[in-house]
Amino acid sequence: MAGIAIGVSHLVQSTRAGANFGFQLAGVIVLINILKYPFFEYGHRYAAVKGETLLHGYGRMGRGYLLAFLIMQLIAAAAGVAAVTGMTAALAENVLSLGLHHTVWSALLMSACIAILLLGDYKWLDLSMKGIMAVLAVATLSACLMAVWRGPAAPPGFVNPSPWSLAQVGFLLALMGWMPAPIEISVYQSLWINARDKAAGRATTTSEARFDFNAGYAISLVMALVFLTLGALVMNGSGQRFSENGVEFAAQLVSIYQSSLGGWAGPLVALAAFATMFSTTLTVIDANPRALGMGTSLAFPNWKMEERKLRWGILLIGCLVELIILHFWGGALKRLIDVAVTIGFLAGPIFAWLNYRLITSSHVPASNQPGLIMRGLSWLGIAFFVLFGLLYLMHRFGNLGG
Repeated sequence: MAGIAIGVSHLVQSTRAGANFGFQLAGVIVLINILKYPFFEYGHRYAAVKGETLLHGYGRMGRGYLLAFLIMQLIAAAAGVAAVTGMTAALAENVLSLGLHHTVWSALLMSACIAILLLGDYKWLDLSMKGIMAVLAVATLSACLMAVWRGPAAPPGFVNPSPWSLAQVGFLLALMGWMPAPIEISVYQSLWINARDKAAGRATTTSEARFDFNAGYAISLVMALVFLTLGALVMNGSGQRFSENGVEFAAQLVSIYQSSLGGWAGPLVALAAFATMFSTTLTVIDANPRALGMGTSLAFPNWKMEERKLRWGILLIGCLVELIILHFWGGALKRLIDVAVTIGFLAGPIFAWLNYRLITSSHVPASNQPGLIMRGLSWLGIAFFVLFGLLYLMHRFGNLGG
């Protein structure tokens, strides 16, 4: 959970929130993590209780539920994978400085991911990513502590702009869209638990799944606040603004660590950040087609195409579409990321409702269904996603606030 969550939402959005508004949005980060918590937890719970994926559960409720997932996932996936790959490409150029165009970098990264997936044996990469994630976490915490010790870069008497205006609705939605991750990641979670059970030869217990999930979720929340703190102390009030250009943005991100820890930290953090994002890129390039392929096979069981061939067809077509998006939008990476996370937030209520509908259905034993508090939190979350999404759409396309 922490591995896929600590990516764009943390490196980019949390740091930007701190750089633009100081600590004013810390409460928003905590709130959105609380409101999304039930829907991610249901993914772990269902997989542990039923021994199958959420996609199988959607299918049990009826093909319409599967189709709803597939349609929303198709809309959200293209921009999402493009944004993640674009950020990874920017970090790759920052590390190696080869002067390659972002489209070339993106194509190389996608090719590397496809090669790894074709080989099939990437457990070593999964293990190494845990170590690299630890390096990034330690470096970030160290930089944060040094920044706290040195004090804020903002001059005395500096007054932050307010994020609580209609003009900032778009940024708030972009911050919350992938914080800590898009809700559809819950489907990937159930796929991973299912695969882990098959590899281990035993089913994951509900207590194991709950501990695993809660630990990852807590780490993700803490790291989001740490990244916000870095942005608030190092960039807020300094007169610097994050660039729209991906490579320049990556350089600015690395410079935050250098200003706190010294020049020696730059190459180490740049490499760790790249490796972290590459792991996320590999994950979404693999998981999106896997979810879409399995969902399509379950929704249309009479199709003759083998699921594996369908998955690879979706993967290759998806990579081509994402490269086209990156070719035209990759130069304005920050804008592309905002579009992707906005789509993620607007699609969130549908994914959230699917998970809630499944976990409270007759297909789940009553003893394993959520209690009153979780049910109430679920409805509160869905209502918040819908109302804030409507506020954004009214502001963006209507006359609200001009």
